[in-house]
Amino acid sequence: MDQSTSNSVQASPSNGYHHQTETITYMSLDLYKAAEDGKIDPFKNFAGPLDLLVTPIKDTILHLNLASPSERSTSFVKEALDMCPQILLQINADGDTLLHIAARYGHLDIVKLLIEHTRAQHQDLESAGEAVRQMLRMTNKSKETALHEAARNDHPDLVELLIEQDPDFVHSSNDFGETPLYLASERGHLEVVVIMLKACTSLAYGGPNGKTALHAAAMHRHGGIVHAILDKKTSLVNKADEMGWTPLHYAAYIGASRVVKQLLGYDKYVAYAADKARRRTALHLAACQANIKSMREIIFKCPDCCKLVDNRGWNVAHYAVISKSDDALKILLANPSCIYLVNEKDAQGNTPLHLLAALQSHPRSLMHHAKGHRFAVYRQNFLCIKELLSRSPCRKKEIQEWMRDLGGGPLGQIVIKKDDFILTFERARDSHIVVAALVATVTFAAAFTLPGGYRSNDDEKDQGVAILGKNSAFKAFLITDAIAMVLSTSSLFIHFTLALHGYRQRFMWLMVYAFRCIVFAIEAMVVAFVTGTYAVLSPSQGLAISTCAIGLSFFIFVFFILTRINSTIFKFSGI
Repeated sequence: MDQSTSNSVQASPSNGYHHQTETITYMSLDLYKAAEDGKIDPFKNFAGPLDLLVTPIKDTILHLNLASPSERSTSFVKEALDMCPQILLQINADGDTLLHIAARYGHLDIVKLLIEHTRAQHQDLESAGEAVRQMLRMTNKSKETALHEAARNDHPDLVELLIEQDPDFVHSSNDFGETPLYLASERGHLEVVVIMLKACTSLAYGGPNGKTALHAAAMHRHGGIVHAILDKKTSLVNKADEMGWTPLHYAAYIGASRVVKQLLGYDKYVAYAADKARRRTALHLAACQANIKSMREIIFKCPDCCKLVDNRGWNVAHYAVISKSDDALKILLANPSCIYLVNEKDAQGNTPLHLLAALQSHPRSLMHHAKGHRFAVYRQNFLCIKELLSRSPCRKKEIQEWMRDLGGGPLGQIVIKKDDFILTFERARDSHIVVAALVATVTFAAAFTLPGGYRSNDDEKDQGVAILGKNSAFKAFLITDAIAMVLSTSSLFIHFTLALHGYRQRFMWLMVYAFRCIVFAIEAMVVAFVTGTYAVLSPSQGLAISTCAIGLSFFIFVFFILTRINSTIFKFSGI
């Protein structure tokens, strides 16, 4: 082999126990670049066979060319295959053939060329077709065929071509349990899914851990794919995975209400299916996560589903309580089928009211919005239970521990915890209060230490009046100073109120307003400084304008910071 173009290095272990050597091959830079750019001439002068010219990860010149971002032509691939036909099925260190690479990057023309080249190697049609099918069915180290690659990367034309060449083959799962249909469904490639459903005569719907392609579509909110799959194979709506979760469980858990409605439209009885671990239905999961729209869809289709309990005797009201959502409780109390559930006991004798009291929660849906004699009884029961638990801390702690043990879910552990936003806000509470108090103090003092001072002449009418009272900039100073004062004191009052009632989910809107009040108060204080300074320095225009420009540069800094910080407060969708 020409040492100027291809080299090998022999490495042997130094531990003294093995004497075998490993050959590491690599390609010269000129040939590497030529392969990426699709230049065939340098390889015509190569002394050895092209299938031996590989990189350290066993990529041939065609692997490099097909994976390169450079523009490629079929002529380079064709000439290279003519020079060395063995490259066609040669694999790299990952087990990828040229077909895998071409399918991954969506090179439809190259795939057609590879198929035609394979057919040309055989004289009769039967053996040619068999050779093509063998190439299409080759798997890499992850047990993936070219169809896996095309489906994952959303190449519908390529998917159609590959299936057309081998429509009867059942593409098995890769190392992660994913079939081509599952990959396309998970990623939302609707066109690919539709092609596979129509063209494949033997289609595999499976996925990892007993899931199906319908699970993948449901848990990623791909409504179009859900519809396409169910039109083809309706029975999948009842198919549960290894945890006993149906597609409806996933859709209800993540709050995909449109998908929930779709699934119930095909078979409403799937709402009664319970998982294996805790016998939880989709309604239990929706209530636990406070997914109101999903709850409403399930209750509307299957009102008696509300009465189902898990293996601990918990009904949907128990799960609604631990969600800490007033809306979740409200939708149950407003429904005749669910209204009596708040008095139903679990295996430990705890009603949802016990859980509510143990959480130290004061739901507006129960305490303020509910009307009538029945709700008056519920309120009275709740207050009695709360008083009882306050006198029995051990019993209260026992119920709290009982609530925390909710079991695992395929999407992670379901636990009772404070919202990340609330935890962040509590950590920043002290600094917010200090800033708000500082702004209030400064603006209050500025209101009585006016720029320009007061009149002190003998005229009683003008005595004590601000000297710059008729100046427009001075008027702007007073207005913005008052705004900053009101906003900062409002923020302090909100924090004072929250300190009494606790930083809870239902008060999140107040937390957001408290933060915004501080931000706007600081901005108003800066404007007050600028206008007050301008009012005093207006006789010297140059100095006044320079001072104002420096002061207003604060807003450029604010804009620069806020556009680059991933602030949960300004992303909060509830306001």
